[in-house]
Amino acid sequence: MTRFHFEKLTKQHALGAFDCGVGPLNVFLTRYALQNQAAQTSQTYVCLADGETVVGYFTLVVGQVEFDVAPERMRKGLARHPVPVTVIARLAVSGNWRGQGIGLSLFKDAILRALDVADIAGMRAVVVHAKDNAAKAFYQRLGFQEGFINPMHLYLLTKDLMKITASQ
Repeated sequence: MTRFHFEKLTKQHALGAFDCGVGPLNVFLTRYALQNQAAQTSQTYVCLADGETVVGYFTLVVGQVEFDVAPERMRKGLARHPVPVTVIARLAVSGNWRGQGIGLSLFKDAILRALDVADIAGMRAVVVHAKDNAAKAFYQRLGFQEGFINPMHLYLLTKDLMKITASQ
């Protein structure tokens, strides 16, 4: 049986065979993810099968949404300041590993890390920028909602994430 685990991306991870079928996501992982980590602009985590094969990854960044463009539910009860969020900037599964629950496992690990951020520094929601309609549908199945001007930008409030993780 294949065993999976997550760890922060390092230069020791072999990325050459990773192909999720979306060129920009592949390029980010192989060319820019470590560079962005060194610059402290994002953190990328990989899912490894049997300790060595990278079968998926996600990237987290912290951000903020200007109060006036935040969805009503996100800004309800807040002062008129930018709203702190964590962004799942990228999430991808290698093509030959699709359909095995890797995407959901990546999402769960990303959410647990985002909730750590919420506990340490505060975070109102997790935001995703879906790359295509399939990605949007994936996030909507997980409870993410529209509310921004761009319909591909979705969010899920931290309190809802806490409920989801508490019920599992």
